[in-house]
Amino acid sequence: MKYLSMAALGATALLATTAAEARFEVGFGYDQGLGVTAQLDNKYNFFLGNDGISADYLFKRGTVPDVEDVPMSWYVGGGAFVGWDDGIGARLPLGLELHFAPRWEAFLQVVPNLDFDGGAEFGLHAGLGVRYAF
Repeated sequence: MKYLSMAALGATALLATTAAEARFEVGFGYDQGLGVTAQLDNKYNFFLGNDGISADYLFKRGTVPDVEDVPMSWYVGGGAFVGWDDGIGARLPLGLELHFAPRWEAFLQVVPNLDFDGGAEFGLHAGLGVRYAF
């Protein structure tokens, strides 16, 4: 519960300090189990799922040549995760975003991670979902 409180406090502080003109996207997907995803200003990814919570900073972005006139982009980030039952660690999401309609995007990511709960253990997860931009 201590980890959950720290993560919630950190996310609240981050959201409170952002500019009013920031782009905000929200949707659903599968990352830390099935849950809700949010992206702020194309830089910060958050996920709250039935298996845990994660937060990432996207430090590198790029574009992919359009496929069938559908714009795509890629990203690399770094972040952390906390599992509800066990697990706390660092993660490195590598993802693709498909902007398939105005204000809509689908994402797919591969997430290597290092779990520090009970010793360092390497893992590999994946995530996917859709988001709507406000």
